[in-house]
Amino acid sequence: MSQQTQLESRKKRKRRSKRAQNSKFKIRVRYKYHYYRWINTPDYGTFKEVYEKYKNKGVTFWCVPKGDPVFTNPGLGTIGEQLDSVVSANGNYEIPTRYFERDYSGELVVVKPFLLPETRLTPEHPVLACGSVRQRSKWYDPQTRPSLKVVWKPAGELTVKDWVFFPRFEGRREGDPELLYLMGLYMAEGYPIGNQVYFALGHAEEGLAQHIIDLAARHWGVKGTINHHPTGLLVRFSKEALANFMRKEFGSRAFNKKIPPWILEQRDPRPFLEGWLKGDGLKRGNTWRLSTSSKMAAYQALLIGSRLGVLPAIYESDRPERRVIQGRRVNAKPEYEVRFHMDGSKYSNKTSHAIRTKDGFWVRVRKIRRESFSGTVCNMETPSNNYLLSFIVHNCADLPPEYSSQDGTWTGYRLDGDKTHTASTLKRYGRHKAWVDPVYKFQGKNVILVYNARG
Repeated sequence: MSQQTQLESRKKRKRRSKRAQNSKFKIRVRYKYHYYRWINTPDYGTFKEVYEKYKNKGVTFWCVPKGDPVFTNPGLGTIGEQLDSVVSANGNYEIPTRYFERDYSGELVVVKPFLLPETRLTPEHPVLACGSVRQRSKWYDPQTRPSLKVVWKPAGELTVKDWVFFPRFEGRREGDPELLYLMGLYMAEGYPIGNQVYFALGHAEEGLAQHIIDLAARHWGVKGTINHHPTGLLVRFSKEALANFMRKEFGSRAFNKKIPPWILEQRDPRPFLEGWLKGDGLKRGNTWRLSTSSKMAAYQALLIGSRLGVLPAIYESDRPERRVIQGRRVNAKPEYEVRFHMDGSKYSNKTSHAIRTKDGFWVRVRKIRRESFSGTVCNMETPSNNYLLSFIVHNCADLPPEYSSQDGTWTGYRLDGDKTHTASTLKRYGRHKAWVDPVYKFQGKNVILVYNARG
């Protein structure tokens, strides 16, 4: 080949290369948490143009309706309020770092596992789950077990063959067993009025009344009296500091009673639970049934039970809001029954419905339904990227832009950020070249990400 021909060939290749470069932009893409690479991609337009094109298509929203319950310190809070800490998958408290809130109109997935309360989620919200396997034995009937192949599965893809995870709540405090037992009795039968603390007992419980007086004298340093009334016995203690302490730590009414953190975080809360069951409990066979009108106390019983290796079941009564008691019309509060099944003989706690592991419990999904919703949904970020509703779910999907000081570029933006975040990002980077990466996956699910281009 002559020198002239080689020169023309090089010029043609250079022109083709230049045309190809003009139609592509080099973009810095994050494929893992700390792994980046440069790729060439067609010019799809500016960030603003791409955002307007894709904001209503295939965007992943991971949220929970505002006001729904979430496990916190000391037991139960609601999504949307500023929470000091939440329970994570490792059974410990974590401090939320960011909150998100937006308007949502569409379907919610309502997931009801065995034993646990139902939870509402947007269909794309990831849930820590695993599938089912059949375990065969020549001695027993085949039973369904969790496969323990853990995945983050969107709520909309869950089925009744899936299992969700409830962690084993961790406790590190040490307390006097007698004092914890006395506090359990107060949780069941006690209440403060003014500067006095009362325990309400039945006529046949004089022995228990005297036992309460003896325990109070040893641990509270206060003398008590037993008063006989037509409806039963009242054990009374007169001490302003004690009444104020009980009102602050346990609540003042039956429907807002709560277990204080220093009891909830006990390494061995068994004495407290025994006292609580002594007053409000009823044993049938191998099952202890605990009745309470406090929703927070019922949810806190789940944490205590998990700490002891027994995951209780929660049932809410459907009694009417107004009813007649002893000839008087009263407003009835909701009542919750917490059942501690001490072995697998009961239907709702068969080993095929709840499996205990060293880290917590895998609970089978009982039923799933969908409901229409229009309102505000919320989410939050935690250090371990998960938190506990009635089972473990993932953090919000928002991944904000990150600035690289090496080359002065911004990389990565999730289209499902909150309104303020979206507006500020459009204002700053709206003119940047952008590209939607169809390959990027977050927790195994395809999502839409927009990257700023570098020409």
